[in-house]
This record gives sequence, structure tokens and C-alpha cells, in this order.
Amino acid sequence: MNVEIIEMNVEPKVQSLRAKDRLKMDYVLYVNEGIGDNYRRYSYYLQKEDKMIRRWDNAPHWSGIRTFPFHLHLPNNDKPIECGEVFVDDVLSEIKNIFSEEK
Repeated sequence: MNVEIIEMNVEPKVQSLRAKDRLKMDYVLYVNEGIGDNYRRYSYYLQKEDKMIRRWDNAPHWSGIRTFPFHLHLPNNDKPIECGEVFVDDVLSEIKNIFSEEK
């Protein structure tokens, strides 16, 4: 792995991190996470070359989804699909599955 910290802020009430991780086989994972008291905002964006593979996030803009605000974007889908809250370890497990399917 080749991790690049793009931005990191540590303040009394909110900590945030934006990072880019170059994975194997031309994959890149972008991590954007902010955490504070009763607050968590995240986006995990996996791409291969210039194509989106998955994007997990909890931005509150898809209120019609049952798992709102949590959702998953897939390539070739106009609307995201339902997805529970995820953490970086969940995303890494999913990436491991994607890699094993490509073998």
C-alpha cells in the first residue's frame, strides 16, 4: 500500500482525514472521514484507473433510501443502493473480495 495523507485536521470538537491509498492492480481508495461528538461523516471511494468501482458514503442527499443517510454508489447506476453504516475495515474487506474475484 502507498498511503498519501491529503489533509488532516485535529480540532477540539472535530477530527478529519482525507487520504489516498494506491492499492494493487491500478486501484486507488480515497478515504474522507470526519468524526466529532455525535457526528460522523464519511466517503470511501474505490476506483480502478479512472473508473468508479464503489463509493460508500453517508452524505444526506438520498432521503428516499431506506438506509438513509447510508448508501452505496455502483457504476452504471443513476441512484445509489441501500447500505448500512460502514467503517474503513468493512470497506477493506469488500476490496479484498473484489480482488479475489479478479484472480
